Amino acid sequence: MSSEQDDLLEALEHHKNLIDLIQEVSSKINTSFDLHTIFESTFKLLDRYFQFKHIMILLVDKVDPNQLKVTASHGYEGKGIGALVPIGKGLIGVVAKNKKLLRMSNVMQNLRYMKNSGQEGSDTVQLPGIPNSGSQLAVPLLDHDDLVGVIFIESPDIGLFDKKDEELLQMIGTQIGIAVNNADQFNMIESTNAQLQNLNENLEQKVVERTKELASQKQQIEDQHELLSDQHATLEEAQGKTQKMLEKIETLFGQQVSQEVAKELVTGEGETKSKAYEVTVMFLDIRDFTAFADSKAPEEVASFQNIVFSELLNIVREHKGITNQILGDGIMAVFGAPVVSDEHTINAVAAGKAILAKINELAEEKKIPPIRLGIGLHSGNVIAGNIGNAFRKQYSLTGSTVIIASRIEQLNKVYKSQFLVSETVYEKLDPNDPITELGAVELKGIERPIGIYQLVP
Repeated sequence: MSSEQDDLLEALEHHKNLIDLIQEVSSKINTSFDLHTIFESTFKLLDRYFQFKHIMILLVDKVDPNQLKVTASHGYEGKGIGALVPIGKGLIGVVAKNKKLLRMSNVMQNLRYMKNSGQEGSDTVQLPGIPNSGSQLAVPLLDHDDLVGVIFIESPDIGLFDKKDEELLQMIGTQIGIAVNNADQFNMIESTNAQLQNLNENLEQKVVERTKELASQKQQIEDQHELLSDQHATLEEAQGKTQKMLEKIETLFGQQVSQEVAKELVTGEGETKSKAYEVTVMFLDIRDFTAFADSKAPEEVASFQNIVFSELLNIVREHKGITNQILGDGIMAVFGAPVVSDEHTINAVAAGKAILAKINELAEEKKIPPIRLGIGLHSGNVIAGNIGNAFRKQYSLTGSTVIIASRIEQLNKVYKSQFLVSETVYEKLDPNDPITELGAVELKGIERPIGIYQLVP
């Protein structure tokens, strides 16, 4: 066997191992909303696959977002939980500022040089660490290019980390960043869910009490035939109230999932099993929302969000889609699940065009300031259904289709566009539509290049 064949086999084996690890990381850390569980799973995987024994995870401090705080550690006698690192200072701080991976070999020699040249106090931060560190590596934790934190790894060995490690750890960093953001969002809505559960319990009690009341009324009707007409009217009124209560329960559920899923849970057996669907996934992002929110009063930001998201959600629903996630500056929607439709791609494209038209209309009417959006569509297979336990379930989608749609949405920043679709969407479109082919693009975490097309609504 030639050297080139050996190299090819080695590359294929590395690629297979990379995919296996990424799948395992995703399955381990994306099935929990508990940060401790996410971090412990991360430590175990890195220890098992790489034999990394000294790891720290630092997250952006909620009190001071210009600093990172040590939130979890592995392999240190003094755990150092709570230690702060200014963003932009030291290896960890620079990685956080630039959102790019950095590694350092022969650490002790570099530190001695910095100390002798009088630089040590200006760009290093005291953190718990091993005294004989030979190699250090810091990887940014990102979610949609937003900084979540940094994972820091060190070893007494010199030159431990190589390019293959960097490529894989960057992917793992993205997975951890998304998982941490999902956990934060979950914790933010827990109080709302608690209020909803209390309301549901009260409604259930009222239904029980009303049912008893109806039974009593029915007995009175049987015992007093002369009052049959009046009692029948009372019964119809009570049934109407009961129906309104059920509709209210369905509406409340629909505010958390979607009207379609809520109806299935209320009128069915209360379970939406996971299964495969062919769908079109939409990711939508409001451009420069952070800068807008920082420059406006909270009341203005809330009013803006209520106006925009009310229109977005209505348009998605009108085009037979459901909104899976509502973020502060965007949404994720799916067309074709749980209600199967052969027209899911056409519906998603029509929804995207309608959204852009409605945003322009709102701006022209001075109801909102002029804004730009980023919309990305991709069609393909997903696994969709309820994920969770007896106490908490969420209707979710999994699969590479979701990742590709998210990556395509982000490409709008590169092409200065507002509406991009993949080749699987383009194949279902009317050839007379105004479409610009942008060529095949390599997407992070995706095996093959994806054809990208720009729609001009």
